[in-house]
Amino acid sequence: MTLTATEGHADHGYHVPRPNRDAELVRWEPATAAEDRRRVLRWTCRCRSEVYYLVSAGGRGYIERRRVGEANVQTARMRHAEVADLWERILLGQAR
Repeated sequence: MTLTATEGHADHGYHVPRPNRDAELVRWEPATAAEDRRRVLRWTCRCRSEVYYLVSAGGRGYIERRRVGEANVQTARMRHAEVADLWERILLGQAR
């Protein structure tokens, strides 16, 4: 998967299914201040109470999760290939 800007329009994206019972547990950390050159590449639909963002910044990538009524959390920064793989697993319900 190549990390490029998404097609579509704002506020609409994938609907993330409920995670599988054996889904990988993602290590979420408190969100840090956004980098100057942060670029959101993909996002899930905002019609849900939980929204995920695939972000590229400073030559690395990470996923940010926002839930209604909770503080934002992020994954650690990782290589683009690794974050693209994690993004796919989240969208397939294989990670949570």
